[in-house]
Amino acid sequence: MYTIRSYQEKARKVVEGICIGTSDYFSQNPLMREALLQVFCHYYIEKEPGNCFVAVDENDRAVGYILCAENFSEWEQLFQKDYIELSDNPATKMMGPGTIDGLKDFAADYPAHLHIDLNEGCQRQGLGTRLMDTLLAHLREKGISGVMLCVAADNEKGKSFYHKYGFTVLEKTDREITMGMKLG
Repeated sequence: MYTIRSYQEKARKVVEGICIGTSDYFSQNPLMREALLQVFCHYYIEKEPGNCFVAVDENDRAVGYILCAENFSEWEQLFQKDYIELSDNPATKMMGPGTIDGLKDFAADYPAHLHIDLNEGCQRQGLGTRLMDTLLAHLREKGISGVMLCVAADNEKGKSFYHKYGFTVLEKTDREITMGMKLG
């Protein structure tokens, strides 16, 4: 039995492990592991933990998460200043701006963006839907008008999940697809 709850700092190491463990990006390389955490995890749990939720097992151990920045403009400014510019990791300096660029054109209509990951053994059990339901209800309560995300173009399971959930394609490139959903 799994429960969805707000992110708490005590789950940080496990959330970081899920971020690295579910990545297709050279996660065995120490610089890439650090970049993955800096680009796809740390901002959200450090700057906007109230917009982050975890799926936990009966031992209160996280098995998945959904992390969100609710305002693109604020995220872009802080992410650039506090994570990209302060990093001495060349992989972060390469990946970080690409993350911003992949979302920027859609920020006016979809100001929030998210990252969701589940351990392999916990997928296809409705946890992704429950995490998404929790976050989107939270964003609607805050009056956020839309949410977006990027998914790798070759991530068939992810693309299928987002389509079934109701996200629409905003842009396709050879490497990734940007998808969005209106919340109002």
